[in-house]
This record gives sequence, C-alpha cells and structure tokens, in this order.
Amino acid sequence: MSPSWSSEPMTEVVLNHHVNEGVSRRNIASFLICLGLTVAGGILLLTGFGPVYFGQSLAFAAAVLGGATITVKSVRTLFQGTFGVDLLASVAIWISVSLGEYVAAAIVVIMLNGGEIAEDIATRRSSKAMEKLIKSAPLTAHVRRNNEIVEVELAHVKIGDTALVRMGEKIPIDGIVTKGNGSVNQAAITGEWIPSEKTVGSEVYANTLLESGALDIEVSRRSEDTIFARIVAQVKEAQSKKAPVERIADKYAHWFAPIILVAAVITQLVMKNPLNTAAVLVISCPCALTLATPIAIVAGIGNAARNGVLIRGGPSLEEVGRCDVVVIDKTGTVTSGKPRIVDIRPLEGQKVDDVLTIAGSAERRSEHFLAKAILEEAQRRGLDLDDPDEFQASSGLGVTAKLGGHLVVVGNLNLLRQHRIQLDDTSLTYISSQSMLGRTTVVVARDSEAVGIISISDTLREGVHNSVSRMKAMGVDKVVMLTGDSPFAARDAAQRVGIDEVYADLLPVNKVEHVREYQQQGRKVIVVGDGVNDAPALATANVGIAMGIAGTSVAMETAGIVLMTDDLGKVAKIINLSRKVISVIGQNVAFSIAVNVLGLMLSTQGIVSPVLASMIHEGNALIVVFNSLRLLGSHVVRS
Repeated sequence: MSPSWSSEPMTEVVLNHHVNEGVSRRNIASFLICLGLTVAGGILLLTGFGPVYFGQSLAFAAAVLGGATITVKSVRTLFQGTFGVDLLASVAIWISVSLGEYVAAAIVVIMLNGGEIAEDIATRRSSKAMEKLIKSAPLTAHVRRNNEIVEVELAHVKIGDTALVRMGEKIPIDGIVTKGNGSVNQAAITGEWIPSEKTVGSEVYANTLLESGALDIEVSRRSEDTIFARIVAQVKEAQSKKAPVERIADKYAHWFAPIILVAAVITQLVMKNPLNTAAVLVISCPCALTLATPIAIVAGIGNAARNGVLIRGGPSLEEVGRCDVVVIDKTGTVTSGKPRIVDIRPLEGQKVDDVLTIAGSAERRSEHFLAKAILEEAQRRGLDLDDPDEFQASSGLGVTAKLGGHLVVVGNLNLLRQHRIQLDDTSLTYISSQSMLGRTTVVVARDSEAVGIISISDTLREGVHNSVSRMKAMGVDKVVMLTGDSPFAARDAAQRVGIDEVYADLLPVNKVEHVREYQQQGRKVIVVGDGVNDAPALATANVGIAMGIAGTSVAMETAGIVLMTDDLGKVAKIINLSRKVISVIGQNVAFSIAVNVLGLMLSTQGIVSPVLASMIHEGNALIVVFNSLRLLGSHVVRS
C-alpha cells in the first residue's frame, strides 16, 4: 500500500494559501484610493486648476495613507534584524513629505504597494485554478458491494473495493483493471498525447477520462493517496516552501539604510547644525534607489506583455535571467500534442493515396483520435472518401467496415490476428522500427490482405531546434526533457532538437524529484510545461513558464510566466529581457548610490544646502526613471 501523502480528504486538499481575504481587499482599496488621490492631485497641480494647496492636499493624503502601511511593515522587519527596501521607502516617503514633495512621496507609495498587490493576486489565482481542477474531479464512485452497485463518496471507498466506470466517465480512484478494456485519456497525469489502452492488469489513475469501453477497477489507493491528490499536494507544498527572491535593491538596502541613519546622527553630533543634518537626510533620501527596481520591472513587464508574454511579477522577471538549467515537457511543449500522419507504406502494389482512401472511408464514422488524423490527411490531399455500408469500432483495436462489398480492417496487430490476417517479416520489421521511434502504426487490410501501413505520431513544433539552440547561446548550461511519454518517443524528439538529457515515463512526483535534484546541486531551474501533470514541477522551479494557448488553466496560473503564443523561442528572449532588466537595475542602483554618497560627503561639510540637496535628489530620481523607461523600447522578446 502506498504511504499516505496527505491526511486530508480529497475534497479538502485545496491550496489553502492562508491569505487573509479581508486584509487583501483593504490593501487593494487603499492602493486604489492612493492612486486616485495622486492622479487627481497631479492633474490639478499640472493644469493649475484651483488653489495649489488643494492638489497638494490630495497628494499629501495619498502619501500619508499609503506611507503608513509601508512604514509599519518596515518597522516589523527592522525588529527582525532586516534592513530592506521598505525601510528605504519609508525614509524616502517621510523626508519627501517633510520637504513638501507630496507627489514624489505618493509615487513611491504607489510603486511599492502596486507591485505587492499584483504578486498577491497572481498567487491567489494559482490557488483558484487548482480549486477548480479539484472541483472537476469525481466526488463519488460506483462500487460493487453485496452483489449490488452503489454510489459511494470517495472518502468511504476502501482499498480492495471494485469500482465500475463506463465510457465517457472520469475514473474516480487509482486501481488495477480486473475486467473489461477501454481507452483512457490520462494526459492530466502522465502528459501522454495518445490515450492508453487498458486491459485486465493495467493500472489506472483518478481524474482520467475513459473515452471508450468499460472497466471494473480494484481500488489500490485511498482517495487522499491517489496520484492526482499528490499533484495537488505537491503544488501546495512547493508554493508554501518556495523561498522569496531577494530583490537587487534589498541587497543594497541591508547596508545603505543604516549608513544613512548613522551619518545623519554623526553629522548632528559633530556639526551641531540642523541645516547640515537636514541636507544629509535630503541628499541621502533614497527615492532613486527605491525606484531603481520597480520602474525597471514595470517597463520590462510592459515590454513582454506587448509581445505576447505575461509575467506575473517582478521576482519571476528578475530570477529567470539567473537560471542555468531549462527543463521542458515534451507533449504540447516540444511537440504540438496533435497526432499527424508521418509515413504511409503501401503494400501489394497499392499507391499511397489508395491506402489512405481505403483507411479514410473505413474510419469515416469513427471518433477516435487516430481516425481524425487519417481523415485530416485525406482531406488535405483532396481525396474522395466513400461512406461505409457497415461499421464497427472495437475498443483498443481499430475498426471494421464494409465498403463496396469488401471487408476492410483498419487497426493494430491484435485486430488483424482476430481476422487471421498475416503480415510478412518486412512489414513486421517496419512496424517495430516505427515503434522504436515512439510512433503508432495502423495496418489497413481489405478482404483478408494487408494493403498498407500508416504511421502516426505527435509532431515537433516549428522552430523548436532553433529555440533550444538560442537558450544555450544565452548561457543556459543544460536543457533537459522530463516527460510522461515513452522513452522511445522522448529520445527521438530530444535528439532531433538538441536536448542534453532525457527522462521519460515519469509521473508528476518524479518530475519534481528531478527539479529538486538540480536545485540541490546549486542550479537555478526554469520549468516549461503546459499540463496539469506539469503543475507541481512549475511550482517547484525557480521560475515556471507555461505554454499559454495549449496550456491548462492550472499550469498557466501556477507558472510565474505565461507564453501566450506557445512559441518556445520566447524562453531565450525572456532570459535576455531579464538580463537587460537586471543590468538597468544595476545601473540605477550604482548611479543613485554614487550620487547619494557624493552628496552625503558634501552635505556633512555644509557645502550642499538643503535646497540644493532637494534639487539633486529630484534629478537623481528622474535619471533613474528615464533610464528604466528605455526598456519599453527594447525588442528582445519580439519574434
């Protein structure tokens, strides 16, 4: 029996991120009020409409209201021995207020509070997406007890019970098939694009869809121990344990804030002149340092958004440029996740179009995903298909049809054996070679004689090889594929696109283990995926990137970055953008500190007056802002 992953019932394994909804609403309301007051005050001051003190009063109210929240937070962290950017912001806000620079103080408030709220909303959305996924899972199972079939809540389903699942239903529990056969779409668990054919002895997973057939399943795990429950629990655990990214400005704030305060005290004690002390505080007012990161981050996020990349917060944008390992999923990320015909081998003197016409006509009434691939190829070639006189689908095998008096069989080798149709050694070798490449083969026979073999496979996304090459050119040390697909298919795809390492046949828990192994080696890891099965790895990674168009809502909301175009080449461009943002932040920090240090030296000697210090302070902040805004014009993430 599997060890218990969580003590909570399945319906309660929800990402309880413990964010106080009331406090969050108050923060948002406070931010919106401050924003409104600042905008209104700024407009009045710029247009000269009404008394000057009216516009100043609005900006003053915004600065005080928002500044109080930031100050309380900075004092709390100060008592914990941490000098962060919030402390610098508090100093900047109140000195600006004391100098009558109310609009400047309000802008600092808006930048800091706005960024924190955006990150909080992103976290909340991740939890809601997982909650929706849980609600979509079955809450009951049809179980055979005392020769009767009864509906039982999952919490009361026991190991050893027999659950019955019919076509079109979701499998409610993990177990082993004891009777029946069917085709199960388990992409949510394994990421495999091909539905898995299940027979007696096969393992099945909760929250996967039985597309055809009927199954009797002996329960092997309790509801709280299923693979699906583990996915939910792993996302919850990864998000709760994920260490916050230390911002660049915070690193400097650790030592810069104490220096400012100590310098002001020493100046007063030595010079005994309040004007000198005021000049020290004004020239050292860290508005420029406080704005060094958020303005650059906002510009970088705006640049990305205009070019089809959604970045949920500053930490993701800062961290992605520092990563040196990229982990990518296969299906839906490297490949399109849509089956297509990749080869047709005619037999017995047939032509390619003849084989496809026979197969397409037989499959015309089928809803199977392989049938759709055959019909799409026939349509693309403009072939005229006949409507079968008779049609029968055999779950997990293929179809038989009557066409113009001929019996046509389209399916796998097991279906051919049932109809006593034999293949020569050359055809069997061909089928084996296709299987080694991770492809699915369909044999077409007419009147007990094989006429062709159709090979179907998931296909690579356009430009994936170049995308991987660009990642390496950006300094990524290693590109790794983690997939639930077969080893043959995974290795074939990886070799064709230049991926360094491949790990296949993985469940979500295995993907997380590999990501953590790289992190334990001191690596910073990007995970790129699109499915529910990728969500735990996306949450565990230093930065998760979801493929937006084909991606599930859980993957998109768990990731810190979403590619709205499903273009894997954007990953290298995001890394490049991140490094440009980090470079600009570094320039801002270096310039603002240099100005502050020089001004500090001059102020302590009485060379710079408070008025001149205020002018230098404002000019310093403006230069930082304009330097950051250069990022809006960057083309680094454009295709």
